[in-house]
Amino acid sequence: AGGGGGGGGDGGPGSSSPGGTGTGGPAVLSPTTIPEPYVTDPFSAEPLLEHLRHLDAATATLPQLLTAADADVHLHSARIRAVLTSDPTVLTTYDPATDALMLERSQRRQRTEEEMGRLEAEAGSILRSLDRGPGRGQMTQAEVTQERLERWGRALELYVWQGGGGVGGGGVGGSADGASAGGGKHSAQKGGGNQSQNQNHQIDLLTLLEKLCEDCPGEEELSEALSQASQMCGALVEETALSVRDCTEDAAEAEDAYHIRLEAHAILSRRAVASAGTIEEQFRTNGRAALHIGQQLEMAEAKRRQCESAAVLIRRWWTMENLAEQEESTGETLRVDEEVRGVIPPSAGRMDPLYTNPDDSLEAAKALKMLRTVVRQRGSNPAGGALGLDRQSLRRFELTSGLIRRTSEALESRLLSSFSGIYTRGGAYDFDFVPAASGGVGGGGGIGGGGIGRTGRTGGRLDWVALRELAEALTYFDNGRSLHKRYVQMVVFSRFPEFVATGGGSGRRGGGKRSALAADNAGGGGATAGADADEGDAADLDDLDMDATRSQLSTLFHRVCEVCTAEFQLIAHVFSSSAVSMSANAGGGGSTYDTSQMDAVPLRVARALLQRVISDPRNGLQARIDDVLATIDRRGGVDAGAKKLDTFVVVHEKAAVLFTLLKDAAREHLVPQKDSEGESLAAHHRAVSSLVQFLSTQEIALSEGHRRGYLNLELRMLHHECCANLDNVGARLCRPMQMAADPLISAAGRAGGSGPGVYQAPLVPLDKGGVKKAGFATLLNGPLKQSVLRQPLINATDSLARARLMFGGSQGGTGGDADATARVITAIYSQMCTFYGQAYLFPIIESLGEMLRPSAPSQPPNLPFKEDSPPHDLGVDGSFWVGIERIHSAAKAFDRELWAEQRTGSVRVFEILVGTRSNTCLAQAKERRVRFFQELEERGEAAILRALDTLSVHIQWILVAGGESMLATGGSRLLHSVTGKGSGPYAVPTGSALDATNSPAVKSLTYCLRAQFVHTQAALTSESLSAFWTALSMRLYDILVARLLQHYYVSTVGAVILSRDVEALRSVAMLAGRDHSHWDNLRELLTLYMTPPDSLRTMLVGADGDINSGKGLFGRAGRDQALVFMSRRVDYRVKTNQGMKKCQWVVDLLDDLGVYDPTDQQVNIALYSAEQSRKGST
Repeated sequence: AGGGGGGGGDGGPGSSSPGGTGTGGPAVLSPTTIPEPYVTDPFSAEPLLEHLRHLDAATATLPQLLTAADADVHLHSARIRAVLTSDPTVLTTYDPATDALMLERSQRRQRTEEEMGRLEAEAGSILRSLDRGPGRGQMTQAEVTQERLERWGRALELYVWQGGGGVGGGGVGGSADGASAGGGKHSAQKGGGNQSQNQNHQIDLLTLLEKLCEDCPGEEELSEALSQASQMCGALVEETALSVRDCTEDAAEAEDAYHIRLEAHAILSRRAVASAGTIEEQFRTNGRAALHIGQQLEMAEAKRRQCESAAVLIRRWWTMENLAEQEESTGETLRVDEEVRGVIPPSAGRMDPLYTNPDDSLEAAKALKMLRTVVRQRGSNPAGGALGLDRQSLRRFELTSGLIRRTSEALESRLLSSFSGIYTRGGAYDFDFVPAASGGVGGGGGIGGGGIGRTGRTGGRLDWVALRELAEALTYFDNGRSLHKRYVQMVVFSRFPEFVATGGGSGRRGGGKRSALAADNAGGGGATAGADADEGDAADLDDLDMDATRSQLSTLFHRVCEVCTAEFQLIAHVFSSSAVSMSANAGGGGSTYDTSQMDAVPLRVARALLQRVISDPRNGLQARIDDVLATIDRRGGVDAGAKKLDTFVVVHEKAAVLFTLLKDAAREHLVPQKDSEGESLAAHHRAVSSLVQFLSTQEIALSEGHRRGYLNLELRMLHHECCANLDNVGARLCRPMQMAADPLISAAGRAGGSGPGVYQAPLVPLDKGGVKKAGFATLLNGPLKQSVLRQPLINATDSLARARLMFGGSQGGTGGDADATARVITAIYSQMCTFYGQAYLFPIIESLGEMLRPSAPSQPPNLPFKEDSPPHDLGVDGSFWVGIERIHSAAKAFDRELWAEQRTGSVRVFEILVGTRSNTCLAQAKERRVRFFQELEERGEAAILRALDTLSVHIQWILVAGGESMLATGGSRLLHSVTGKGSGPYAVPTGSALDATNSPAVKSLTYCLRAQFVHTQAALTSESLSAFWTALSMRLYDILVARLLQHYYVSTVGAVILSRDVEALRSVAMLAGRDHSHWDNLRELLTLYMTPPDSLRTMLVGADGDINSGKGLFGRAGRDQALVFMSRRVDYRVKTNQGMKKCQWVVDLLDDLGVYDPTDQQVNIALYSAEQSRKGST
């Protein structure tokens, strides 16, 4: 094996594998010199990384790693070249700059790029040249063919290098250093800019073949052209294959170089990760040690503070004990209060300056609290045995504890006076303004003017920082209870003078005068004590202005909200920092903040303020509202009740707004917005939620106290207004009747709180006798007047609005209030259904039916009626239908105005109940509504059926009594000769004149029915009108047919008039309704009276003469019915000596048909009624 260079080392150009030795020998590769994978497939062999592996991975630097990686890259390339050239000496002499293969590939790549550049530049001319003719004249065919092949060869090159692969689609070739190869580089630089131009130079292979085959007329020319084209393609294939191979080899070498360098970086990265883990472990170990040291230091510091605190406490106890002994020994009482308040100058005082200097108030308060703690612990063991004290020591202890108590009381009194002075002096609440201070709690400067030693000017603003410092100091006295009580009293006295009890007199509220609201409304000034006060009260009741009262209530609610919102801000800034608690072992070293106390103090102060302002039983907001309501109650009367209802609503509405604003203010101002830890902020939120719950309780207490009174008064006033509405129009009412308890109203009693049962209105119905006696005109102008019908609905809608505000406005219609709202709304709706139905509309509609005359006059009518005069009412006055129409409109208005299911946003019964989500109340209200309309519909149907009966009676009166008194032609029957065999108005003798279109009875009846239809159509709905007029049509048919088949005979002339009458009655009957087929059957049956006897067979059975064919009148109307109607012909029977006998043609016809005569027996007329006729036609 050829001799390789020296092994090992960092490697460089020309170095071989480490440890290799070189000996002379033939030029044959040895596996010991070049690894086997290189010999098998050099480009697929994995680099062995000898240089990188011989480095120390724990100490090698990045430059060393990169140098070793470059050496491995160089060695890897040298081995590949040695295998490719079969020359082992390349391992020692390889240099990429002089590598023949690299140079050759570089030259090929350069030539390829130049050629592609030329093709790109000449692409347009190359494609155009395919279609050009010879380049010069006088050329032979061989020259032309050769020129055309050369042009085609250039186009083929363009297709291969740019068209097939696409310009910008990548090229071939490459280099070991990762540079882009051949066409790829060229396309990356130029392809994007010339993209639109290249798209115009695209050409496909089929086009090239077509261009090649053009101008080749013979097979020889074509064969020659294809042969040369094949040679061109072969050359291009070899060229492109060489470029692809170059590119593949360069890419493989570049990939190997990349992986080798990547391994160098990976070694460094793994070492860095291991170092980071070590550093982290050291950090944790050292951190735990530091934490342990810190805890020990904190314990030592805590012990030091405890010792200092104990020393300070002993020193202060000794000072107090010394003063107490001096006081006892000298017999001169120590003027503690004067010295602490500054009346005695410090130079002349005997007490410790800590307690007399206002600047040290906070420290003094802390010291006194610790001293009181010592006294309190001693007080738990009065005998002193546990402490081992003798009698003299106990005496000193008692003297010292007494002095500590007096000093604490004096200091607390001074701090309270300072707090009261600053707050009373007042000023704007500007919490962004911080007055300048000289340091400490007091800040310097004494307590003059109630301050605590602040040097800055407030400029008309409240010195809230001084208040906060004073509150912090006062916290050490019974947790600040005296301060909280004093603060609430100051707010009430300064902001709400009407909430302050006044002495003297014999008025309400514990001897105080009547409320400020009632006093402000009184006319003529204040009242004096005794009898003068009573006279003043009576005068005030007469002159009470409810509008002014409501205005003052609104003003009071607004002031409560405004003041409480402002005070919430002050409480949050003044009292939130006063929850500093001293640990038993943290004497002089500092203080810690107790989070729970910080949460409790501001909320406790706010709660005390709200309790005093709103719920004080003698002088709070609730008491003042009760005063106003009591003043209204003493007035009495209906007007006072209406005003009290309005006052209830105003109070409740304003209270709802007030408590909503107070809750928002509590959430906004009592919760810190910044500088709060997560746990502390959560505790604040819990405390504020507790205050909000307290406000909700106060709201419920304020509202529930009035809800039952409101509900009883609402139901009573609603019933009174509805009854008064009827009384005002002169309607007579029956005596009140107490009904069974309405369960829906009783259920509403649970929504009004505890107390007596809810009001159940009695039933006071209209007097039906009075209604009938007054008549239709009085009824329409009285109870059925539109304004009278509408007024109860207006009252009811007002009640619904008030009830919704009282029971559903405070909490958005959810929770308990939602159920209460649903029950109250249901109760109001049930009471209105009872009144509007049983007391109002039901008696009227029953009276309308009873006012109709169900019997006809005894005398026959004087026919015909004159059409220029009003038509006969047929027993049903037009006012009856007007009344029905108004009742129907009132029922629709009742449902539209109160229930209003289809009116979105109407805020009526249905929408309110749906909003409360009370399915029980909604179902009960629906059932009550359905029952109301069912009862109204039943009574309405009864009245309309009575009107139908009345019309039927009068129709028979006109047709029978009036029609039978005259002939159909209009003459009186008494003036005509009677033949003895004819009767009825249609037995008109032959030859009589047919001047009249209809008989007088039918003419008059149709005139009256058409007039009646106008009233009926205006009163009834389309469905009701159709049913009613269909029933009337059937009754009219039954009256006419029954009289015809029982009493009338029809002649040929009379049949013409009868046909006209039937047509007239049918036209009237078809004014409304859906099915009038019975009239069509009657029209066909009337042809039996106008047909000669010899044509009757065809008429009865059809032209075929078959009785079973189903044709003729037998098939359409029925055999018996056709024969019965035929029997009423005048010539059907003749009078003989033996009595009435059938004519011969009748006997022959019946024999010929083979049927019997149904009139030989008693005829059941009911079988031929309109109902039966319609069934038969069906």
